[in-house]
Formats: sequence, C-alpha cells, structure tokens
Amino acid sequence: MIEFRNVSKVYNNGTEALHNINLKVEKGEFVFIVGSSGAGKSTFLKLITCEERPNEGQVLIDGQDISHIRKGKIPYVRRKMGLVFQDFRLLKDRNVYENVAFAQRVIEKPNRVIKKRVPEVLTLVGLAEKYKSFPKELSGGEQQRVAVARAIVNRPDILLADE
Repeated sequence: MIEFRNVSKVYNNGTEALHNINLKVEKGEFVFIVGSSGAGKSTFLKLITCEERPNEGQVLIDGQDISHIRKGKIPYVRRKMGLVFQDFRLLKDRNVYENVAFAQRVIEKPNRVIKKRVPEVLTLVGLAEKYKSFPKELSGGEQQRVAVARAIVNRPDILLADE
C-alpha cells in the first residue's frame, strides 16, 4: 500500500529530514511514526501526500511511483487518502457540516450521498448536534474530531494523521 525505497529528503537550507528510508506498510496495518520534534515525521507524511518530493529514492502508493508525479495527477492520488493535519486546516467560514461535506464536494459526490454520509460520520465522532457550529465555537478537541470526520467521510484506503 505505502512503500519507501531508499528515500532521502534534504531541504534547500541543507537540513536533512530523511536519510535512506526503507519502509513497507501493507493494507490494514497501523503504523505509528514517533520521534522528537524535527525528526522528519511531518516530512514523511508530506512525501506520501506529494506536498514534498524526495531528493532520492521512490515513494510508492499501491505500487504507483509518486516520487515525481505530475501536479495534475496529485489530486487523484490523494483521493485514496484521508488527512488529519496538525493544525486541522478547518475552513473558518464554514460550519461543521460544510467542513465535512467539503471533502465530498471536492470529489463531486452527489448531494444525496453527502446528505446521508455527513450526518453518519458526525454521529460517529460524537458531533452530530454541533453540525451548525463554526470552528471558532468549538473546543480544540471538537475541532480535531471535525478534522477526523472530514478525513474519513470518503472511506479512504489510507488514513494519515499528523499528531
């Protein structure tokens, strides 16, 4: 499902975030990447989502090398993924329902599917009654659960969470 083959990433300022990483994650596995601040955990995730590119090696998703994939193809790779960002990246001008529905609208799910699936996922994360609330009206934990709901609403093959 996810494979790193001899992957290295060095930033323009000379910081070596990853050096010769080899890793294979099979379907159904749970993997936790731990380390101190600056150890390369976020860089690792950014390589999987194509936010960053490796200087060396290959990153494969379902056998497809995404290391140097064209920008136009990145959204199709990301459709397999649910992402929970460190800062949640909620849309401040949209309520809870719309933040979660946004993930479905991006991939052009029909409204009938959105109207059914979003309440299901909000119930799953314990926020069904907060669907009209805006991010600024929620606690940090509630914002995090909105981010989780948005990440899982499309039933992704891969779920990535940065802290």
